[in-house]
Amino acid sequence: MRTVVHLIETVGAGGAERVLVDLVRRSDRRRWRCVVILPWKGGWLFDQLQAEGVETRVVREKGSFDLSALLRTATITRELKGDLVHSHLFGSAVRAGLVSQMRRIPAIGTIHGHLDLNSAERFHRLKVGIVKHCLRQVVFVSEGLRQSCIGPMGLRPSQTAVIHNGVDPTVFAPAAGRCSFRRELGIDVDEFVVGCVGRLQPIKGFEILLHAAAILKSESTKYRFVIVGDGDPAYTRALTELRDALGLADSVVFSGFRSDVSEVMTAFDVYALTSHSEGFSLSTIEAMASGVPVVATRCGGPEQILDDGISGLLVENGSAPAVAQAIHRLRHDPAERVRLRTAGRASVLARFTVDAQVAAYEDLYDRVLAGDKGYRTVPGGLDVVDGRDR
Repeated sequence: MRTVVHLIETVGAGGAERVLVDLVRRSDRRRWRCVVILPWKGGWLFDQLQAEGVETRVVREKGSFDLSALLRTATITRELKGDLVHSHLFGSAVRAGLVSQMRRIPAIGTIHGHLDLNSAERFHRLKVGIVKHCLRQVVFVSEGLRQSCIGPMGLRPSQTAVIHNGVDPTVFAPAAGRCSFRRELGIDVDEFVVGCVGRLQPIKGFEILLHAAAILKSESTKYRFVIVGDGDPAYTRALTELRDALGLADSVVFSGFRSDVSEVMTAFDVYALTSHSEGFSLSTIEAMASGVPVVATRCGGPEQILDDGISGLLVENGSAPAVAQAIHRLRHDPAERVRLRTAGRASVLARFTVDAQVAAYEDLYDRVLAGDKGYRTVPGGLDVVDGRDR
């Protein structure tokens, strides 16, 4: 059995956190001992890991390059007899790279989106350099994200991999009838429900959905819009104010965080993703697996998931009229909704299952550990993994 030490800098219910939970939950426990180091005790991720019986440790970090936190993480990794460090998100990738050099074990990191790489962040160039030189493999959740990051990060193609996020199609599956979530919200049988799920933060572009809702409501009062998730308080207030200013107070529901997303998905007639940028979009494949037709902006991730007009509809990024037009089209064409539902779920089963995702990571772990041939010191004092193509 080999020990994999996972690092992550957040504990919310975002895509990166859900991928981590699936990975440690489904990895072969006869072969892999998974331990997760968290930034604090509590939160959705901590609760999920506790429920799964996953070993967790807490290391609080105060800003970039917190030496005491770094030393504590390295000490825990040594005590655990860690064989491999796996980071999730960019900040944790920096720590993973440094810990790998201190403990002389290989590290890999998963980048989940462009938001991970904030060029205005303090010490950005130094952090990118650490990731480039100290991580054995950098994993991207889509080919589009890999292509857009490989140059700015200065990565060798052989140092990168693409592993798509996946979902459990037995959990996210079409419902036989209307779900309790619709009854809970008091949604009439003849109302057409447009839903979305995600962290409430500006990059998700929920204001585009609100403007599209205003366009659609001018056409018919039989629309209901449901936004599921929590997040940035200032952005949440701005969205609420925009909703009210657009006269949508009775039509748009902010449900807050929900732990029953698989049930919630079945309440939607259409799933709308209006993000400005996505590395992949786990919620999109959750909707597809649930048999919900998807309308998504061309924001990076959806183009890697959907075949436009075949398994979903792709529209112009940032355009509320384009989003509204696509939703209108689906409302008035039940046959197309059925066709997209069928093709969308079939695409998930063929390409985006959680079992395939976990198998790909386990294969990567094996390859990285099999190629662990030691370290050499380079100018500046960093110990860098000897790669076969150096």
